[in-house]
Amino acid sequence: MSYNEIIARIQQREQEQSLIISMSEILASVSTRKEFHDVIINNLKNAFGFNHFSICIEDEKSKDFYLQYHILPSEYSKLSSAAFKDSSGIFNEVLSSAEPVFMTKTEFAKITGLPSFLKDTYEGQTQSIIALSIITKRYKAVAFIGFGKNSTPERNTFRVFKSLSPQLGITLTNILLLENIIPSNSVIEEDAQNVSEIPGDLGIIGNSEPMQKVRSLIKLVSNTDSGVLILGESGTGKELVAKAIHENSERSKKHLIKVNCAAIPKNLLESELFGHEKGSFTGAIAQKKGKFEQAHKGTLFLDEVGEMPLELQVKLLRALQEKEIQRIGSNGHINVDARIIAATNRDLQEEVKKGNFRADLFYRLNVFPIEVPALRERTDDIPDLAKFFVQRYALKNKKALKNIAVKALNTIKVYHWPGNVRELEHAMERAFLLAPDKTIKEIQISTSKQIETGSDIKPWYEFEKEYILTILKFTKGKISGPNGAAALLDLPPTTLNSKMERLGIKKRHYLTK
Repeated sequence: MSYNEIIARIQQREQEQSLIISMSEILASVSTRKEFHDVIINNLKNAFGFNHFSICIEDEKSKDFYLQYHILPSEYSKLSSAAFKDSSGIFNEVLSSAEPVFMTKTEFAKITGLPSFLKDTYEGQTQSIIALSIITKRYKAVAFIGFGKNSTPERNTFRVFKSLSPQLGITLTNILLLENIIPSNSVIEEDAQNVSEIPGDLGIIGNSEPMQKVRSLIKLVSNTDSGVLILGESGTGKELVAKAIHENSERSKKHLIKVNCAAIPKNLLESELFGHEKGSFTGAIAQKKGKFEQAHKGTLFLDEVGEMPLELQVKLLRALQEKEIQRIGSNGHINVDARIIAATNRDLQEEVKKGNFRADLFYRLNVFPIEVPALRERTDDIPDLAKFFVQRYALKNKKALKNIAVKALNTIKVYHWPGNVRELEHAMERAFLLAPDKTIKEIQISTSKQIETGSDIKPWYEFEKEYILTILKFTKGKISGPNGAAALLDLPPTTLNSKMERLGIKKRHYLTK
């Protein structure tokens, strides 16, 4: 093998790992069937180009298999209650295989006794199928992924799907648990009638003067097509504002497509935004539509836009000006009609002065700025937010609701909240878990008295380090997964690991022998 071939193979594996990490992080945030379907259509299908995706789960008692997902919602609705016997033996063959099972259309058609939804697969446009055992402690599940003539799976497709199998299992288990458990608790059901996922005017909690101003701006700009730049510190709820603008606009019937410019590796961000053609670079195993195309006639939310590299800012500016994009590896142009909402926690004017952000792009994005206030600037909203987080946590986890003592509320009202609403949310979840009875009497947070008196002012990174260490100790060192530190901090595990490395956080700092 030549040197160039070795380098190409290494680059391909790096692309695979980036794709696996990216897809796993997206799947980890899913908790409903609709969200799962959106990820299959907008992320997995775009990455691999399949035309069929279905999942079946085995019933432990009857040993029958039940359809739990189908890429066509109408098919799932029609067959969701049907029981399928494994008379063909295909389900058990896949479950007993350590590797994904590959079959051509001809081979698949020869199997007798296939369920109707799988017969439709090989009778249609599908030319080959990957059958995959989904790893989960609670269920035995099999996924079928079908590919057409123009999207034949390559060897790295098998590796990627095999690596995604554990996260698919976790996501599927979470969806089923939420569906089965939440309706069974009558106490939660009764209270849930008064608790929507995001209550309040425009889905925003708080009636303080700063938040009333934000609401007024949202109402003013929603029914226009103007670009919006949402400003504010991390954790203030900028994404919630973007969602409110989209849902109250004429584009609400179409998708709100979100891109976190800081969470996606720089070498993949261009492909994520504009898409690519099959074979345009190592690891481009199928044609992929970018986020701009997915947001056609809808809204594209560019979160942390200040993190976008300069070379990509030029292409973004052109897309905004010309309303057309060009996929990587293509000479053609695609017209796109997407409303742009951007958000950043950086001072973009200062970044422009430093040469880190293009002035022309800043002026293009900054048509209608909305500044979301820090939590310390809207302390009147803290009690309502705290109660909402307690209610939501109780509803989500099948727990009885708990009251919050006045003393505890007073404690959190005087705290500085450097992590803003996100920090408050995690503090309330922790307090809920630690409260021994029906009332939350204590909420553990760092004291801010020293800061108020100015006697011991610390740089921000020290507060960040202390808070991350507190969470790591609480999770006993667990970083990834549903109850890991990354989930509690609302960060991708890769981002948390990078922060820990930057802040010098070692295992000995949070793990005790």
